[in-house]
Amino acid sequence: MQAKIKKRPYEYFDPVFDGTYEVPIDTEYNLPDYCADIQKILKCRVLPEISSYFISEDTLSCEGAADIRVLYLDSKSDSIRCCEFTKEFSASIKMKASEEKAIACIKAAVAHCTCRAMSARKIDLHLTLSLQILAVAQKQEAITCELEEETVEKRSARVKASQAVNAVSHQFTLEDELTLKNGKPPIESILRKEVACRVSEFKTEDDRLTVNGTAELSFLYLSAIDGTTTERMSASIDFSQNIDCIGAKEGCVCDIRITPGESTVQPKEDSVGECTGVHVVLKVFLVAFLYEEKEIEVIDDAYSIRAPLDLKYRQTGITEIQSTLSEVLKKKCSLTVSDDEIQKVIDLWSEECDVQSYCDKGKLNYRVRCNLCMLYLGSQNRILYTEKSFDFNFSTDLEESQAKKSETRFYLDLWEYRISDKNTVEVSVETTVVSLLYTKSVIRYLESAQEAEGEKPYEKHSRLSVYYASQGESLWDIAKSHRALLSDIRAQNDLLEDTIQASGPILICSR
Repeated sequence: MQAKIKKRPYEYFDPVFDGTYEVPIDTEYNLPDYCADIQKILKCRVLPEISSYFISEDTLSCEGAADIRVLYLDSKSDSIRCCEFTKEFSASIKMKASEEKAIACIKAAVAHCTCRAMSARKIDLHLTLSLQILAVAQKQEAITCELEEETVEKRSARVKASQAVNAVSHQFTLEDELTLKNGKPPIESILRKEVACRVSEFKTEDDRLTVNGTAELSFLYLSAIDGTTTERMSASIDFSQNIDCIGAKEGCVCDIRITPGESTVQPKEDSVGECTGVHVVLKVFLVAFLYEEKEIEVIDDAYSIRAPLDLKYRQTGITEIQSTLSEVLKKKCSLTVSDDEIQKVIDLWSEECDVQSYCDKGKLNYRVRCNLCMLYLGSQNRILYTEKSFDFNFSTDLEESQAKKSETRFYLDLWEYRISDKNTVEVSVETTVVSLLYTKSVIRYLESAQEAEGEKPYEKHSRLSVYYASQGESLWDIAKSHRALLSDIRAQNDLLEDTIQASGPILICSR
């Protein structure tokens, strides 16, 4: 006898690569003739940007360029200068399997940087870039949901799950012309740039995903009036993208990851030849994972009242998304200098940021790490640089959520600062976080059931017995051990629950 089994598919995202890949870059750079000689390097700012990536068979290929800007003091006037160049990089990452339809998201960061002046005209640079990669393929597990055989008793369970609907990778380019605000002086050269993207809202319906968001841009530049004064500029570019996404419908849970890629910020001349604005071109990479809430019926055990069975089981992982939590984490911290006084803050920014989160004892815990960088004017009107790493911890109650795991996207902003005394700058740091809260579990289900080879059928005879059951004992285990029909035990003893509520005797009629 081979029991007839029905199965239903469970769709899930299988990671084919989830980790980091390091790319070393060693280079020397000779300053062009138009750059002043180096007296002292203040800061080497490296911004790695992805230009393209694609998956072919079992290999993820990635191309990009590191935007490198070395801020230094010149040898004549102690003015801040910048030498700017790019260094292209590429990587070929082997995945654990060949997947034609795999979707990947990549974020590039600086893992290590050493920069020194070999001479007044030559820079030696050693970099290690870290590519943070998640590549997934959508797969299907056929889970047993029904077993048809009169003499076989089956046990079923209903499991809540978040089933994968689709994963889409989308690239788009933003291009805009931004004008300097508030009568700021025209631009001679750009010293530093920062680009970040964030999603403000999304909507899923009718095989379509709509994403609205903002690209945030900030930069420090030298004034064209005197070639020494610095100014800061910030602006935002709104975007709205309509993306084809088969299976998308209203109510889907959406995990969106958005990353700025290759970018250019070039001074733009106005009608009188002054650079009073910038031309911005920014490539954006967006990856979205869509889920649908399901209740899966699983046959996880069986037995026969006629003959011994040969049962085969399988296990699979199930993901259940609990909720999405958004909040703003606020923290004040202080940058202190010991060797000089702070007359003026020239520029302040954050780099090497990271947010880790985990669920524990009904709380969602965050660890925010960032490196605050500051250019400032000292007591002798000399431009100086300092930086300091900070590590913040936050905790939020999850109320009734059963989430055991979390994945967090973040956007960090230095929204306010002030010189609190002659050696200290107080900075207000705001970190906007969006956390996907979920649980992961493993379920076991019956893959096949057939009469065991070489085993004799049970002897046919009816008998009535009395069994003393303990409180909390499983009714299924009792029926299975006595090879009795579960429905008979329920009817004969007027039992509705799956476990024995009070210790005592129960009647068991074996057919």
